[in-house]
Amino acid sequence: MRRIGELARDLAAVGRQLGTPPKSAKGAVSLVLRGRRSIEILLIERAEREGDPWSGQLAFPGGRRKKDDRTPLDTAKRETREEVGLSLSRNARLLGWLPARAPANRVEWVVVPFVFSLGRPARLRPGEEAARAFWAPLEAMPPSMYRATISLPMGDLETPAFDIGGKPLWGFSFRVLCDLFDLVGWPADSGPPSPAMETVNRRASRGGPDDRG
Repeated sequence: MRRIGELARDLAAVGRQLGTPPKSAKGAVSLVLRGRRSIEILLIERAEREGDPWSGQLAFPGGRRKKDDRTPLDTAKRETREEVGLSLSRNARLLGWLPARAPANRVEWVVVPFVFSLGRPARLRPGEEAARAFWAPLEAMPPSMYRATISLPMGDLETPAFDIGGKPLWGFSFRVLCDLFDLVGWPADSGPPSPAMETVNRRASRGGPDDRG
């Protein structure tokens, strides 16, 4: 897998192709990376909250845009500070952004994923919306890909996911990570996806009907 310096160059090229993140975006998430040789990414486990469609799920820090947020980048920084106590303005640098996506259960939303590199050690302090915040090895995720069964109010959902310590990372966050791996390269030692997994990957990249997160 590439190092953060190489990833920064790739993201700069992607940014030139994508143009400025859409100012009309309804939300933003932060993909915060750290490490030189072995890259880790910051994840949260959302607190169990009634009425939250993403309650208890693994995700990136981020959320809905507020009136005082001038840009989606402001949203990403504010939400990261509120959810994990990390100031990206002081402790990280912006590497770029990935294609904007809409969660499958909120198709009217456009969410921009911003990628940051942590510049110095920082203590994580989860807020009310995060049950915990932790670092996960990025290159360990592709080999863990599997078909997860998610229990939802309308019934069980079978969907592609990464296994993070025995808990599935699926839905919107899974699709964003696939975008990142398409950019940085899928680890060679993870082996080629099976034909069945290639099918679900294609569906996931389109935000297919079996992916509601």
